[in-house]
Amino acid sequence: MITKQSLQFDLGTIEEATTNFSTENKIGEGGFGVVYKGTLPSGLDIAVKRLSKGSGQGALEFKNEVLLLAKLQHRNLVRLLGFCIDAEEKILIYEYVANHSLDFFLFG
Repeated sequence: MITKQSLQFDLGTIEEATTNFSTENKIGEGGFGVVYKGTLPSGLDIAVKRLSKGSGQGALEFKNEVLLLAKLQHRNLVRLLGFCIDAEEKILIYEYVANHSLDFFLFG
């Protein structure tokens, strides 16, 4: 069973994994925020989407969306590993897929 507690990462862990969101770890940017590559203490590579602070989405709505995304599993979807919410920070943590984009998984 997936719960909010089982998916929640603390901000310190994410900052350490991304070397404090360093520009060297930046791998993309879009309308909703910046994406960084990181490595967890376990050695697992992750993609960290740091949402823009002005997104307007509340904490409850964000957590509910995370729970829904975590339950979705499909071979064409990158797996959501968890989230971090701390004051103004809203962060999504995904599995990192080296040298590929979503287009690769959708269109082969």
